[in-house]
Amino acid sequence: MRFEAVIKMDSTEIVLDNLKRHFSICSYRDLAKKINISPYIVLNWSSGRTSPNLKRIDEIAYFLGIATYQLLIPNNVFNVDTPIWKDNVRISLLKNLGKLKFEMDIHETSFYKFSVENNEMTYRSFLRYVNGKNKSINLKKLDVIAEILSVRSYELIEGE
Repeated sequence: MRFEAVIKMDSTEIVLDNLKRHFSICSYRDLAKKINISPYIVLNWSSGRTSPNLKRIDEIAYFLGIATYQLLIPNNVFNVDTPIWKDNVRISLLKNLGKLKFEMDIHETSFYKFSVENNEMTYRSFLRYVNGKNKSINLKKLDVIAEILSVRSYELIEGE
């Protein structure tokens, strides 16, 4: 039996990797030009200093003509020949969070068994995302929420 090492990539790395592969580009500066974003922003994403928010990811996906969640699937080869409409990623996220919170029966006393080891999120802040109180969410927070809920990040924003 052969074992392969599983390298866990965060969502920002997955998005950048997918975009670079899609455009057949090696440089983050060239990628920034292709998606019409400042090279400094893309370089900050690549270094881990910042993370794109869902609104920015949604804009990039719309620019490419693909569903937003497709950018978050590792090693995804997306087809831009099929026109799509612009998803409301925030609404999809809220629906999916609410559904998963209910299905997993997450409440304050049970939250801590779901929380990640380094406690990057409290139950109160988790509820702010579930109830739509946080207007902006970046991919780092999306990764933390996905880990708490034991799902992949793209599943949280996947539409019906």
